Amino acid sequence: MQITLIDTFIASEDSRLALLEASRTIQGILKTLPGFVEGFVYEKRSGGGPYNIVTTAVWESEEAYTAAKTATAARFQAIGLNPPEIMRALDVQVDRGVYVRTPY
Repeated sequence: MQITLIDTFIASEDSRLALLEASRTIQGILKTLPGFVEGFVYEKRSGGGPYNIVTTAVWESEEAYTAAKTATAARFQAIGLNPPEIMRALDVQVDRGVYVRTPY
């Protein structure tokens, strides 16, 4: 069963580009990890609610997702990347959820 990590962001127009740049760095790491299936960035064009950017990362299994969490923490530390600190510096609010993905 596939596992999907979904992050939703509230980013001001002033922080949007920096958030997307940081996100691309993170995504560049994620897509090299074993078990990664696909990922997308969504930018809101219309609609209600405060969230204006959404990212997804799909993993082939719970085991792949668990291994990826460990691997990303080590890689982030190795290159000095601290996503929570980046979000604080950009004043970006983040909500994260882990979902089971099934077709409909």
